[in-house]
Amino acid sequence: MQRLSNRLTVRANFCRRCYCSSVKSNNDQRLADFPATYNIENVEQRYNVWQQNKYFASSRERASDSDRKDSFTMILPPPNITGVLHLGHALTATVQDVLARWYRMRGYSVLWIPGLDHAGIATQVVVEKHLRHTRNLSRLDLTREEFTSLVWRWKADKAGTIRDQLKMLGASLDWDREYFTVDQRHSAAVTEAFVRLHERGLLYRGCDFVNWSPSLRSTVSEIEVVDVAVRGSTKLSVPGYRNKVTFGRMMKLAYPVEDSEEELIVATTRPETIFGDVALAVHPDDERYARYIGRRVTHPVRNVPIPIVADSAVRKDFGTGVLKITPAHDRRDHGIAKKHNLPLIGVINEDGNMTDVCKGFEGLPRFDAREKLMHELFVRGVLRDVNNEHSVMLPRCSRSQDIVEQLLKEQWFVKCDEMAKNAVDALENESLRIVPDVHEQQWRDWLGNIRDWCVSRQLWWGHQIPAYSVVCDGSWIVARSEEEAHSIARRKYGDAVELRRDGDVLDTWFSSAIVPFATLGWPEDTQDMAKYYPLSLMETGHDILMLWVARMVMLGLELTQRLPFKEVLLHGVLCDANGRKMSKSSGNVISPESIINGCSLEELNAQATRSHEAGILSADELRRTLRVNAKSYPEGIIDCGVDALRMALCSRNIKNHNVSFDIADCRTYKNLCNKIWQASKYMLLMVNEDREGNEDTENLSNLDRWILSRLSQTVETVNTAFAERDFYKAAFAIRQFLHYEFCDFYLEGTKFGFRDGDARVASGHSYTLKRCLEVSLRLFAPLVPYLADDLYTRLAKKLPMSFLQVSSLLEAEYPEFEEFEHLRNVSLEEDFQKIIDLIDAIRTCMANVSKKLHPEVNILTGDARDYDLYKDNVNLIKGVSRIWNVPIHLTRDCEMARKDNHDEIRYVHTDDCSLHIAIADASATKQIKRNIERKRDPNTEKPKASPKLKQQEI
Repeated sequence: MQRLSNRLTVRANFCRRCYCSSVKSNNDQRLADFPATYNIENVEQRYNVWQQNKYFASSRERASDSDRKDSFTMILPPPNITGVLHLGHALTATVQDVLARWYRMRGYSVLWIPGLDHAGIATQVVVEKHLRHTRNLSRLDLTREEFTSLVWRWKADKAGTIRDQLKMLGASLDWDREYFTVDQRHSAAVTEAFVRLHERGLLYRGCDFVNWSPSLRSTVSEIEVVDVAVRGSTKLSVPGYRNKVTFGRMMKLAYPVEDSEEELIVATTRPETIFGDVALAVHPDDERYARYIGRRVTHPVRNVPIPIVADSAVRKDFGTGVLKITPAHDRRDHGIAKKHNLPLIGVINEDGNMTDVCKGFEGLPRFDAREKLMHELFVRGVLRDVNNEHSVMLPRCSRSQDIVEQLLKEQWFVKCDEMAKNAVDALENESLRIVPDVHEQQWRDWLGNIRDWCVSRQLWWGHQIPAYSVVCDGSWIVARSEEEAHSIARRKYGDAVELRRDGDVLDTWFSSAIVPFATLGWPEDTQDMAKYYPLSLMETGHDILMLWVARMVMLGLELTQRLPFKEVLLHGVLCDANGRKMSKSSGNVISPESIINGCSLEELNAQATRSHEAGILSADELRRTLRVNAKSYPEGIIDCGVDALRMALCSRNIKNHNVSFDIADCRTYKNLCNKIWQASKYMLLMVNEDREGNEDTENLSNLDRWILSRLSQTVETVNTAFAERDFYKAAFAIRQFLHYEFCDFYLEGTKFGFRDGDARVASGHSYTLKRCLEVSLRLFAPLVPYLADDLYTRLAKKLPMSFLQVSSLLEAEYPEFEEFEHLRNVSLEEDFQKIIDLIDAIRTCMANVSKKLHPEVNILTGDARDYDLYKDNVNLIKGVSRIWNVPIHLTRDCEMARKDNHDEIRYVHTDDCSLHIAIADASATKQIKRNIERKRDPNTEKPKASPKLKQQEI
């Protein structure tokens, strides 16, 4: 591309002759106000034009679309207000925007709704951290009203930043429909959903096990619980503990058998729960312990007898085969206890401290109690062994980093079995489509084994549960308002009844689960519900398929009797170039702005430091981030622009389980954008404005017909890729066509056609150049909207007969294959592929060899048809290979084929074609031989000279 840029700059000599001389002065003037290079900042001003023209409004229709009634509807998964958007959000926004723009240009009425999620636990945690770092206060130092007021101020700040980020990314959202999951309208819908589920007997107050975070003093959902593999004795930081806590140890404890000298050995990683042991259990078929079933052992701490029971839930091959039953702190133990009518003894409270039943240990933090108890058990002689090499999965709260406890709590639960069955049926009868289908079995498995959903959270931030306790008897009333609750209560209890509202808030996933219909006006019977529901597509990460998508489907079917969407598109977890998940704990998170605008290493580190000072990054996370920055970006990050970032995100197969992101891809696509810009300048320099619209299109050269055939194939490939949600295939096809086939081959070939003075050839080239760029920019627009829009409108002003007179490509029609099918010429493409392969061979052989040495590359072929093909297109071969002395010979007529010339280097290209290279330089000769050796040996790295795009490992 630099060669092309230089050629334009110095006004290549051949353009002064023949055909070009008559249009040169006008074309020079045409380029006077055309920027020399692709300017990222100037291009990205287009968003204001889009908004001012209301291109993103679902109500907007083009004149040509008056008879089109199809609609395409999505919601943007609402980002949390915990902070700013990261690259994972950028991936989601880009994928959805590509689809929104593609469907708009195809004439669909597109509705794409933006919003924000209040993110109860996540937001409360980050605001508490900020409060602690900035004011040295805890939430409990404030009233609930003061704290929630602080969160609302936090939301106002973050919402503006997130909105600006989405606009910067080009997200064509209908901003007039923006929602927040605790705004007044959404809150009313949440309350209505809760009440209706209760009225239908699907929501109840009950006692069951929950994931409990002692440091948060709240139930947490499954997504907040991360199972961390601990292999052997490992010290970890735990909130509330000054010293690190040791995990990964297996203790063996002796339980003396009553009226016997024998004892049973129990293996446990949690000796602190021994106070809650109410029995020992063995498998009924375990011959080792059959004689003990029905007898009793002495509790080693409480010194009371507890029974030995038989239960098939015990695994004979795990540990010693004897299981201690602590039913108040383990779901499996609880099930065994219920079958055998065993009591429950709670030994760890909501603070994570030992309860009053733990005599001598009451009030101690659970892990401090563990160390003290191990010492006491050793002194008592019942600690038989400690295995410091035990592997264990540790449930950690992703928000607080606390160790999650299983506690029995009275909470609000949603019955899920019937709703889950309906969600599975929707998949089986194909009314719901999940892409990729590899996730379908997970859908069946999770929903087929679902437990009731705990929706209570002990937080201050979120939707306060619309339930009221009757003080006199503890019963509950669920109502849409306090007035309604009192009205219900007075009818039953009289006017003096006293109610107390539940202080808990709802699980964030509950309010998020109704987003598809709440944003369209539900529970009211709105026009939007009639027109746009169900949504066309739900696109999100596969990691929240069950926690969010499944719950949207369950509640959608229950509350609206319809699926909330027809198709689910799941993308993988975003990882760095080394395959590591991008996360704060790994220190490899990059902000989209750092890539778009560029960023020095010092500024990257300053960003991380500011996040630490705001309480967002811990000290350990800051240190890791600084190390990763120094290793990965020692020179900082160059400015790549939005379009290049979007292309890089779309160039990977988003359907993979993990999606690797490499900043090098952004640089590659920035270069592609600049290449397209320079190609446009070349076109303006070469075409004859006076003949615009009057070009001879019936007698096009083979070169023109070939590139138009490739354009036709590209249009088909891109449309198919978008329809199948294979964005990487679309990105690959566009890059293959524009970068390599159009710029690297076709443009080089046209230079000779324009130079040689044949008006017919020049006219064909002129038409084809304009046609290819006009169609390509429309084709490219969903992926690189800023560049495509800016460049198209510039070219339309200069070539009004060849480009549409529109303010934006969002007004233009998307290229469809049917329009270009007649241009397809497969046999011609096969011929030109031979030429491309030949050029590829020449460039590989001549890589890193100076063309100033005037090498001669003789092409010998035994195929007469290929001989004619190469002769007819020798200028293309010369222009692209940059080798100007390229004689072509038929093997049977060539003396060279019968001689063994030691001054030439021979390379066998195909069975009937070879290259004979002559060059008068010893070092160049050695380089060429090295290049040929690399090409022959697939295990040797090849020189980077091939013009063909090799599809990357996806």
